[in-house]
Amino acid sequence: MGDISADDTKSGNKLLGLKQDDYEVLVMAASAIGLSILYNLLQESMFTSDAKKYTALITMMTSLVYAVLALGEFHHEIHANHKAKQAHGGADEMPPTIIGSMKGTAFDYARLGTLTAAGMYFTNWSLQYLNYTLRVLFKASKIIPTVMIAVFLYKKSFTTREYLNILVLVASIVLFSYGDAAGKGKTGNATFDVFGILLITIGVIADALTSNFEGEHLFKVRKASHSEVMMAASLFGSAYMLAIMVASGKFWDSYNYTLENPDLAVKVIVSCSAGYFSITFILKIIKKVGAVTAEIVKSVRRVVSIVLSFLIYSKPFLSWHLIGSIFFLLFIYQTFLAKVAKTKAKEAAKRAKAGIDLENIGTKKKIPGH
Repeated sequence: MGDISADDTKSGNKLLGLKQDDYEVLVMAASAIGLSILYNLLQESMFTSDAKKYTALITMMTSLVYAVLALGEFHHEIHANHKAKQAHGGADEMPPTIIGSMKGTAFDYARLGTLTAAGMYFTNWSLQYLNYTLRVLFKASKIIPTVMIAVFLYKKSFTTREYLNILVLVASIVLFSYGDAAGKGKTGNATFDVFGILLITIGVIADALTSNFEGEHLFKVRKASHSEVMMAASLFGSAYMLAIMVASGKFWDSYNYTLENPDLAVKVIVSCSAGYFSITFILKIIKKVGAVTAEIVKSVRRVVSIVLSFLIYSKPFLSWHLIGSIFFLLFIYQTFLAKVAKTKAKEAAKRAKAGIDLENIGTKKKIPGH
């Protein structure tokens, strides 16, 4: 074999027949999975300790970390866009302010902050009664209320196959829940209470309302960026949690607990940073190679997180968990196939449109005299 030429290097040809872009995607995928695992492990360590009693405190700290990270990203976007406009002679010397660059209104983010804070608060609260593994499954179940909202409020339609896949996910959650109920008390980390199911259901519904409001209003209508939405919603959410702590008389208790347990702040900062950048890598993967690859990465991180949760935190793995896992893997597989089908349909529609445009160009009447 000959040495790799300069031309090969420029064109991106590398070892193993992979191009430079392929390696970039692999690095982003590995980063997204690794950071997500770190996020879940640290989160579970918090919610298997006394810290889980301080739901509002953890939710407020989480929202503040997300707000700071999103603020940094939004600030970078503003300056990058300003420099790009300056290069084309279409911008003032000074970049616009952060508030002046925002597309959404204060009322938009007051509403969104309520939904995001509610989703996070009720989910965190539920972990006083449920295993963390069940949280991972319930987070995937956000698709259920999301689809219902999309159908009834936004008049969208879904295929029979998609509805059946939702039933598969429901079966997985029911089986896992029954497994947790049967294994309750067998180890220190084996917990289950029906009240936790109620709490996390409220959290999932709030998350679904959040997703629909973001997608249909802030992204489509307002044209707001992901960083702007995350920054503003998190700021409102942290303010709401602070108000709850003050109103409930738990502010000073939470404050003292934070001073006595400084590792809590470290875990929140590290875990939320890992979660935030994991999402950032997923978005970059979608932008670079599409939603199908991103869906594979998200599926892998879910499965690995569940496996590690059972391995690291001693919890009984019963036959109900095994059957539920099979259903969950089936759900992931069907979700992947649906993404592939949608991607192929979009590509076919683009090709068909391009063919019609070319046909129209060829059949246009020539201008007389030319």
